[in-house]
Amino acid sequence: MSNRIAFLITLAIVVLIILGVSRLFAALPSFFYQSLVLLAVSTMGLYVYLLRIRENHRDFFVHFYLGSIALKLLAYGIYLFLIVREDRPGAFENVAFFMATYAVFTALEVGFLWRKISR
Repeated sequence: MSNRIAFLITLAIVVLIILGVSRLFAALPSFFYQSLVLLAVSTMGLYVYLLRIRENHRDFFVHFYLGSIALKLLAYGIYLFLIVREDRPGAFENVAFFMATYAVFTALEVGFLWRKISR
């Protein structure tokens, strides 16, 4: 199985686990689904993009990876700012969920990239 397919399957399993665990809670953050979709889609897209960079431009992979981190932090910061502005009472729950999910997806992405690069 290719590294790309394994990553996508693992990402889908993580999303399903998050959705399953969310059923245990009485109330979810107001931006739960939007944040989950944003993080899953952006992680998937960046991972595929970084794999292409790794295959075609090995010498610039680290530069592109660091650039992707900077762009993600900027975009996610804007997203979190808008969430806090839109739902001030639920800001803590939304940001806490976003950051926890971001950490999980980033760990998944780094783990798979590390496996691919260290071969």
